Amino acid sequence: MAHTAVVAGVGGGFGETLVRRLASEGYAVAFFARSADYLTSLETELQEAGHDALAVPTDLGSAEEIEAGFHAVRDRLGPVDVLVYNPSVPAPGHLFEVDQDDFEAVYEVVLRGGFLAAREAIGDMRDNDGGTVIYTGTSMAKRAFGNLLAWDMAGPALRGLAQSLVHRFGSEGIHVAYVLVDGAIGGPGESDVPRSDDELISPRAMADAYCHLIEQDRRGWTFELDLRASGDRMRI
Repeated sequence: MAHTAVVAGVGGGFGETLVRRLASEGYAVAFFARSADYLTSLETELQEAGHDALAVPTDLGSAEEIEAGFHAVRDRLGPVDVLVYNPSVPAPGHLFEVDQDDFEAVYEVVLRGGFLAAREAIGDMRDNDGGTVIYTGTSMAKRAFGNLLAWDMAGPALRGLAQSLVHRFGSEGIHVAYVLVDGAIGGPGESDVPRSDDELISPRAMADAYCHLIEQDRRGWTFELDLRASGDRMRI
């Protein structure tokens, strides 16, 4: 049976690129997001190409939908070997500007969703000789930007979740990694600010880095990996 990977938080940019890459590597891939039509189209395309693929329309801010999503994955593809948690929640503004609903959505999707997804996936991995959990993070985990309060708070918290999981489950063969995305990602649905190509992180290059983390030898695991484009500045 093929190993099963879940990518939670998939859009037309990096998330889809990673799903396609994992499918090409032989993984059975499930992908979570809210857009049912988009996910179904991606599922159909991958299945017609001969891949094991499962669209799981899911609101990552809903505990019930996350639990149901992982049940669907187990029923169709088997227990989870790889989880990539790739949240994206816009919440612009600082203390007096940020919309309260947007602020709460960052907590619900990024932090609570990251916790719940890990609990589902690591529960499978503990019964199956380990696995890999990767969180897509941000350079705000290391340095507050000062104009995005919700993410200035969530960035360090998500990194802390990942680091805590390393301490608890690394000895059980579960590799937990935090990818610090230090810049804008290219591709559809990603950066909406005009930039030159050498200032944008390539989704394909990101997928290469994630696959490297998944395939690392247990005697040389990476916890934190920061990614940026060669033409961009370092923010950490």
